[in-house]
Amino acid sequence: MAEPPTVILYDNDLMAIAGLSTFAELEVPVPEQVSLLAWDDSELCLITHPQLSALSHDVMAFGAHVGRRVFDLLDGAEPAAHLDSTPVLVERQSTAPPRG
Repeated sequence: MAEPPTVILYDNDLMAIAGLSTFAELEVPVPEQVSLLAWDDSELCLITHPQLSALSHDVMAFGAHVGRRVFDLLDGAEPAAHLDSTPVLVERQSTAPPRG
């Protein structure tokens, strides 16, 4: 790409770990050249080098919220948008301010 990304957000921690491994193989320094961010914030984020920054959220509470919405729909409620909790950024070693 003419302008490579400055950050990549991965859908889950395993994908973020695979991305971190790929950048290491390509000799692309993380976070100096690209920041990596995981979504789930499992314990896996703590055992990588560099440790992965993550958007931390309560997976169990999110699942319970979704379950309640499904039961509401089954009871005849109209489909609607619902606000859930906002993830919290847990900064570790895989993110840095954008370059340049």
